[in-house]
Amino acid sequence: MPPTEQPLCEQISYQQVAQVVKAFYKKLLVHEQLGHFFDHIDDFASHEERIVNFWWMSMGGKLDNPPKIDMIGKHFTLGIKAKDLETWLGIFSETLGENLDPEPAKRWMDKALQIAARIKQIVIDHKPMGIQIQEKQ
Repeated sequence: MPPTEQPLCEQISYQQVAQVVKAFYKKLLVHEQLGHFFDHIDDFASHEERIVNFWWMSMGGKLDNPPKIDMIGKHFTLGIKAKDLETWLGIFSETLGENLDPEPAKRWMDKALQIAARIKQIVIDHKPMGIQIQEKQ
């Protein structure tokens, strides 16, 4: 049996998550292709904090009052295209590499790729969650 993998929150601190998120959004907000997706957000500091908390919880981190975050629902109305998601992933990967050691950066990127795949499936491709079983004709 393979050894149990250490939770990512034990390799990356909450402060590091916040640092990565801040550096990432600094790039996104001025990005020609992606910046407009954030124009509707009035309180950006609160948005960043929610994203930090989202990532922290996804890594196994605990919060006293965890927020309810509907990642799919929040992205559904934005008109995101596959090329936007690919660009987002490239910038996120770059930001992780600039701010973290390679191993935790790779593990965090793996999480981002899983989430991006769900966003693509549901938000971009408009396919339902879960396995779809087709009846035989």
